[in-house]
Amino acid sequence: MAGLLIRSSILDGSAALIRARGGRPSLVARRAGLPLRALNDPDLLVSGPAVLKFFEIAAQECRDRTWGLSLSADARLAAIIGPLWILLRNARTVGQMCEAFAQNFDVFSDVAVVTARPQRGGGLLLSWSMTATSIDSHVQMLEFALSVFAKEIRSHLGARWTPADVLFAHARAGASLKVYRTMFGRDPHFNQAWTGLLLDRRTVEQPLHGREPAARALANRVVDLEERGSGKAIGRQVEAVIRGLMPYAPCSLRDVSQAMGIGPRTLQIRLKRGGESFVDIRDAVRADLASKYLRHSDLTAVRVAEILGYADPTSLSRSFRRWHGRSIRQTRKSG
Repeated sequence: MAGLLIRSSILDGSAALIRARGGRPSLVARRAGLPLRALNDPDLLVSGPAVLKFFEIAAQECRDRTWGLSLSADARLAAIIGPLWILLRNARTVGQMCEAFAQNFDVFSDVAVVTARPQRGGGLLLSWSMTATSIDSHVQMLEFALSVFAKEIRSHLGARWTPADVLFAHARAGASLKVYRTMFGRDPHFNQAWTGLLLDRRTVEQPLHGREPAARALANRVVDLEERGSGKAIGRQVEAVIRGLMPYAPCSLRDVSQAMGIGPRTLQIRLKRGGESFVDIRDAVRADLASKYLRHSDLTAVRVAEILGYADPTSLSRSFRRWHGRSIRQTRKSG
């Protein structure tokens, strides 16, 4: 998805957060130049500069200097960057994951440039800078991005992991440090030459696979605490990840649980606790995406079947009629 476009999944939870802060999501979207539908439909391709503007206007509307950080609390990297995450998860170490992220960020969008700079002593600086746009400030998006990626590293290394340093080129501007400590585990430094996460050698060399059972159990407890402290149900998180990965991966229970940092069995138990199932959520996403692809694109039924993980178009056709009460051909004619 190279270019100044971003999947609208990056806006997931933004409307609820704006309302919770006393703001009006429709007003923010209109002022930013985004379709209101983008706040509820994670599958749209929207203007990257408009999303940057949306983040800044939302912070102003809500009178919340750390609005981007607040939005990052429920965000999952896999649900946002989709195919790029598939590449990251195959890295052997945290350092390789950061390098792959920087080298291939343009697969996600060209609204920012990400670099992985080796440091003395074997560390790494993973830095973000925004490309030239008409947006005066990128503070909210930059803080959101750093927080989401820090969460991804923490999902591999455990709840106690913190970056060696958190650097922002912008000023603190009166923002409370409490939310930064919550998201990063430490106070950041402002007015720096770079915006990024500084990782020490130990973090860079940490393997991403083969974690000990104790570390996995710790990660599960962290996710459990996040779930209970979050307004977003576990089923909604699963749906967001599936939507981000569906066009690029099989989206098996194992795929999704890995993206969320939860064991497959644990994820099933949590979904059951909420009266949901992984199969039902994936089926609902397939039904929605199938309708969108067949009505609003020129993709063939064969290609749609491949994207949605079906062995052949016949299997998709049977499911489509079950979902929508009509055939693929009828849908195409009315689309």
